[in-house]
Amino acid sequence: MTKASAIARSTPIVCHAPEWETRRELSAVYHLLKKYRLTDLTNQWHAARVPGEKALLTHHYGLFNEEITASNLIKVGFNGTNMNPENGEPNPSATEIAKVFFEARPEINCVMHIHTKAIMGVSAQSAGLRPYSQAFLMIGGAEQIGYTRYEFECTDDFLSGLLKAAHNKSMIVEAFHGAFVLGRTVGEAFFRSFYLDQACAVQLEVQSAGAAGATLMTLGQPEIDRHLADMAKSDWYGYDGELEWKACLRCVDRESPDYKR
Repeated sequence: MTKASAIARSTPIVCHAPEWETRRELSAVYHLLKKYRLTDLTNQWHAARVPGEKALLTHHYGLFNEEITASNLIKVGFNGTNMNPENGEPNPSATEIAKVFFEARPEINCVMHIHTKAIMGVSAQSAGLRPYSQAFLMIGGAEQIGYTRYEFECTDDFLSGLLKAAHNKSMIVEAFHGAFVLGRTVGEAFFRSFYLDQACAVQLEVQSAGAAGATLMTLGQPEIDRHLADMAKSDWYGYDGELEWKACLRCVDRESPDYKR
């Protein structure tokens, strides 16, 4: 099968309703990332657990975000079996890494692998992400972020180190590369990815101002703890992305309706 033939299907894929809904939501993520300029050509992947199955969904490696639809996503078993070979082949890293997270963390249903310039810029800083913005709070603060070193190959040592870094975390920043973002839902993973990028971008702006002579401030730990506690009990700002995700889906329905084909 050629890469070009994996772009579109002549008929919608046949699957049960929970899988179809997951396909639609994961496809929407790719289109939203393009809208907000959080892509890296074809060098990224995102995966969602197929409800009730030992399988995941991801995209054909080589497609641009706007080419992805619900029907041309690929279903891959945790044993590595490609259940939609007519849709092409996934990024091997996607299936290996996502499977590891899904098997070790049953509460996680979406893994996003994102590497924007801002995230890569902060990933090279030994102190990691710092409390310079509300975006830092919106992803849960430093306690939600683990760190690991960059590796090109998905060796057993890398995967075990990745799981160790992810213990009780929802985001893992990989030095010089990007981040793995985990979510209980597709919407939560997108929400965290969006604000992780924003927090990193603000940090680089603040540091640039500091280098130019500005006096910098950071949120102190008592402030961080207080704000996070207030957010946790708020009726409006749960910070799981549920409210925003509904609006995001309305947006792609208007602007990129082909995503749900």
